[in-house]
Amino acid sequence: MEPVARKVVYRLYPSRSQEAALLDMLGLHQRLYNAALEQRVSAWRLRHKSLSAYDQSRDLTELRADDERYAALNAQSAQVTLQRLHLAFAAFFRRCKKGETPGFPRFKAFDRFSGWGYKTHGDGFRFAPGDGNRHGQLRLSGVGTIPARGHARTSGDAKTCEIQHKAGRWYASLTVACKPQREGGTRPIGLDWGVKTFATLAHEDGSLGETGNPRFVRTAKATLEEAQQKLARKRRGSANRRRAKRAVAAIHRTTAAKRLDFLHQTTANLVARSWLIATESLTVKNLTRSAKGTVAQPGRNVARKAGLNREILATAPRAFLDMLRYKAAEAGVEFVEVPSRKVKPSQTCSGCWKQRKKRLSERQHVCSCGLVLSRDQNAARVNLFWALAHTGREPLAGCLAQAACATRNSILYA
Repeated sequence: MEPVARKVVYRLYPSRSQEAALLDMLGLHQRLYNAALEQRVSAWRLRHKSLSAYDQSRDLTELRADDERYAALNAQSAQVTLQRLHLAFAAFFRRCKKGETPGFPRFKAFDRFSGWGYKTHGDGFRFAPGDGNRHGQLRLSGVGTIPARGHARTSGDAKTCEIQHKAGRWYASLTVACKPQREGGTRPIGLDWGVKTFATLAHEDGSLGETGNPRFVRTAKATLEEAQQKLARKRRGSANRRRAKRAVAAIHRTTAAKRLDFLHQTTANLVARSWLIATESLTVKNLTRSAKGTVAQPGRNVARKAGLNREILATAPRAFLDMLRYKAAEAGVEFVEVPSRKVKPSQTCSGCWKQRKKRLSERQHVCSCGLVLSRDQNAARVNLFWALAHTGREPLAGCLAQAACATRNSILYA
């Protein structure tokens, strides 16, 4: 297996002097980003000239010659900051061409500037992992050696590094070239992702299972609203406001960490049990499209759809499928995305393969062939049967015969 890139995040524990140096670096990168953005805007406004990353890198050389603060800053890390601005403009122009909401690159306040990066190990940063890939030491140019806590699942060579400042804490996100190894299982699994039930599973022997939705965002909603109200009452610029702001950020951080851990645990468990995973292809952008419509043709149930969109995004479906895909590849597990528009798992009967349009509120699948299942259970079976047939594992007729036999015998699925 060829080495692949994986991200490993370590929490940093700098001393007071090191944290002061890190904050100073963060400020330099933030001002560099804003100055480069201002330069691009002015060049277009005054001369109708579009600057490139190369143009601004050349100007960076002059800046480093004139300003000793930037001369002391690692040159590659400054180039990474300019490259991020270049990517922001590239995404802006791409959205303009597609007719989407452009989203012009914005100036970054210090509190909203997340960090900076290094693109070569040994140039500006060097990481030494601890025993068993647990914890380690990160050496940064101009800062010193900082203790780092974290655990890399697979050993590898550090390639790039991003220093992140989130809610008063420091993190190092390393890109590592490694050869990850996982063990797959012995069962084919059909999966249907949802909001009420996070993952509904169907197995070849007819058994079903499910993983509930922990709803971390909804659980933290009351606490978050209270913290946000306290923040809104604090005077701007005061120490109390800074503390209240950190409290709000801490709630967001905890919620995100719980969700990330849940996704990792769930995907690892699914891969460890299966030799094939079948799920429908999802376009999250389409799922979460607003229902507000236009002024001429306003939409219906706008607030209800907005609430559903929040619940969908709270489960992070795209991150879930991405994790499932790369972990399946590591274990040699076959990962099949069933084409939703063609197969229509929610509208197709897994017993006789007839299609019937259902409203979203119709949560029970009842077919004329006699099959009665929940909507999600039926969709999971459709995904499994289609994947088995289209990967050459078992003919579709055999899958349907098995489903018909189960229906005839009135098997109840848990």
